[in-house]
Amino acid sequence: MTNRPAVRPLDEVDRALISAVQADGRATLATLAETIRLSVSATRTRLRSLEEHAVIRDYRARVEPEALGYSLRAIVRMKVHGSLYDKVTATLAVQPQIVRCLRVTGEFCYVMEIVATDMSDLEKITSELARVGSITTDLIYEIVADRPIPLPHD
Repeated sequence: MTNRPAVRPLDEVDRALISAVQADGRATLATLAETIRLSVSATRTRLRSLEEHAVIRDYRARVEPEALGYSLRAIVRMKVHGSLYDKVTATLAVQPQIVRCLRVTGEFCYVMEIVATDMSDLEKITSELARVGSITTDLIYEIVADRPIPLPHD
């Protein structure tokens, strides 16, 4: 289990700021301040507090895989015996095309999202995974929903 920070209570201004940052992670402090109707310095203070409390972890660009030559996306579900969990971690370290890996409950131990240039590329990655555990692979037709984290309401 990872160490999780204590939950920080959020007020309406925090929620508005989080919503604005999720909508546009490149927005300037001035734009954010205008959006949430605070001064730039108050907005900066709020933003830093949200970052320090790990409410906002980082800022990233969302890149279209196809624009980089990855025409296939797949979901791989994997069963692994507990003694092989370290091998999963080692495999992830050398397979950057595994862009998301979740350790889950249920029949499978891991669920992964993989980007690949073609079927041959996907086969190389899944063959490596199959050396560690039993896998099932599904191709993704389309991502139907990819949403920001919903904000809690008091």
